[in-house]
Amino acid sequence: MFNFLSKKDPRALNYDNKLIKKFHKDHEKLIKAITKISKALEKNEEKKAKTFLKQFKTEILGHFMEEDIKLYRYLKKYYTNSSETMELVQQFEGSIKTIQKDVIKFLDTYTQENKPLDKAFETKFYAIVDELGTRIKTEENNLYTLYIK
Repeated sequence: MFNFLSKKDPRALNYDNKLIKKFHKDHEKLIKAITKISKALEKNEEKKAKTFLKQFKTEILGHFMEEDIKLYRYLKKYYTNSSETMELVQQFEGSIKTIQKDVIKFLDTYTQENKPLDKAFETKFYAIVDELGTRIKTEENNLYTLYIK
C-alpha cells in the first residue's frame, strides 16, 4: 500500500545480508566441481567427468540466475543516482552476460550424452576455468564490495 522506506533503504530494495556469503560459498562449490571434473579427466574417467559436468552446469546456472535477479537488480536500483558506480555495475553485468553465454553454450554442448570429452573439450574447459577464476576474483574484490551492508 504505502512505502515509507526511503529509496536508499536497503530493505526497500530487497537487501539480503546473507547474499554475499552465499555467493562466496557458491564460488567454493564451483571450484570443487571444477576440481572433480579435472581429476576425472586426468584419470580418463569420462563417464564420471560427464556426471560432474552436469552437476557443475546446474550449480553455475543457479548462481548466474541468482546474481542476475538479486545482485544486479539491487545494485542498479541502489546506485541509480551515482553515474560512476552505475557505469561500473553495468560493465560488470555486461561482461558476465558474455561469460554466461560462452559457459552455457559450452555446457549445453558437452553435457549431451553423445558428445565426447575429447581434447577440444579439455582446451575449452580449461579456458573457461581460467576465465571463471579471474571473474570470481574480480567479483569478490570489486563487485561484491558495492553490495551495501
